[in-house]
This record gives sequence, structure tokens and C-alpha cells, in this order.
Amino acid sequence: MASPSGAAGLSAAISSLGACATTPAWSLSYDPDIGADNPNHVYVGCQYDPEWEEGDDLYDKGILAKFVDYEGVLFLQSLTQLP
Repeated sequence: MASPSGAAGLSAAISSLGACATTPAWSLSYDPDIGADNPNHVYVGCQYDPEWEEGDDLYDKGILAKFVDYEGVLFLQSLTQLP
């Protein structure tokens, strides 16, 4: 993620979360195609408090950012919103 395009993709994933009640956390994501964590797949998630829900329950939300490596530079391939 050291390239400008990788940093921009990670920034897009974080901003796609919207409002969070907790600090966003990130990790590499498991890729069933390779049977391990994929260093080009990053999960960013947080918890939020929906205004329509009564009580103090927090709900999870996250974004899976998939990057493609093109000649040593990472480019954002897709963003997927997860519940």
C-alpha cells in the first residue's frame, strides 16, 4: 500500500465505511482461492450505532478492498460492502 494508488484505494475503503462509533480496524482478508490470507485483500471494519435502533447495541460493518498488483504497484480492483 506504499504506492500512491494503493494509499488512495485504502483511503477509499476507509471513507466508504461512513460514520463509526469505534475506531476502524483493518486486517488482511482470507482468500479461498489461495487458502490463506491474501496480502492484496484488505478488510476495514468498525462498529456503528444505528439511530433507528433503541438501546446501546453496536453493529458491525465493513469494506473488503481488493487490489491487483500490476508491475509491483497496487491498484484498487473492487470495494465490497459487508454487513
